[in-house]
Amino acid sequence: MIARLQAWLLAGQVLLGMALAGWLAASGRTSIGVALAVGVFAPLALHAGILAFDFALAWATRGERPADAPRHGLWPSLRAWMVAYLREIVDSTRTFSFAQPLLSTRPFATGMVVGERLPVLLIHGYFCNRALWRPMAARLIGAGHAVEALDLEPPFASIDDYAPRIADAVEALRVSTGAARVALVGHSMGGLAARAYLRAFGDDAVACVVTLGTPHHGTVHASFGRGRNVRQMRRDSDWLRALAADEPRERLERFTIVLSWQDNIVSPQAIQTLPGARTVMLHGLGHVTLAYDANVAGIVLEALAAAETGRIAREATPGEVG
Repeated sequence: MIARLQAWLLAGQVLLGMALAGWLAASGRTSIGVALAVGVFAPLALHAGILAFDFALAWATRGERPADAPRHGLWPSLRAWMVAYLREIVDSTRTFSFAQPLLSTRPFATGMVVGERLPVLLIHGYFCNRALWRPMAARLIGAGHAVEALDLEPPFASIDDYAPRIADAVEALRVSTGAARVALVGHSMGGLAARAYLRAFGDDAVACVVTLGTPHHGTVHASFGRGRNVRQMRRDSDWLRALAADEPRERLERFTIVLSWQDNIVSPQAIQTLPGARTVMLHGLGHVTLAYDANVAGIVLEALAAAETGRIAREATPGEVG
């Protein structure tokens, strides 16, 4: 369903670009070549405009950093925000205007790997689908992990409604690989869906959880979305408080939480951690970029390797606090 909705949005962007190019060409204000270029880049400009609002809101509501968090000065911080914004334009466009509407049904190119490495189930976030994970899946499979992903449907349901779908996907991955346990990697709302699954079905089948840009304490941006799941992601919602109240600390000690100071969708950024979890704070990465970045994939692989040996990844990581 999400892929179909995004395909319609993509068609709307293409029509908008064509209409703009046609109007410019017919008006005689520019050459045909310039008009076509404007039409082609219109979807990119649309993403850039929407993201400008997202980043402005994220900066305005960023909150205070922990006292022990590293400080980088005014100009490095401004540079990090600008780098995050520019990368997010590219990654948002490739996600919502290409991968998700067009590649959602394609299997990951490198296929399924069955071996001794910990299998991984990838769980996307709000209004996304499994195609978000293609670069991350390629890196994990390249490291020897069996990887699968699922689509969280329907797109605007309660996050609790996704728990049975995750349970089915976990069991299918265990059966196909012969593994007793799997790892869960969630982006954005996907991290909350993983927690909802653990609350409903327990910990026996899961070795570790990694969340990327997950609003564990809610985000101000949820005031602008649609759906029951969005309402659950509002700052300190009743649903989030009830979820936290049901979680034993020993479960959260198997979590690795990856955040960015420049996350443009989850804000305030610094508060989005959980007691007992390992938290890695990064710079210069926007919300969608967290799912694409090679360094983030390295942190995921480190957490998986630690879970395979029965330890908790706690070694120092650049940019880590907590």
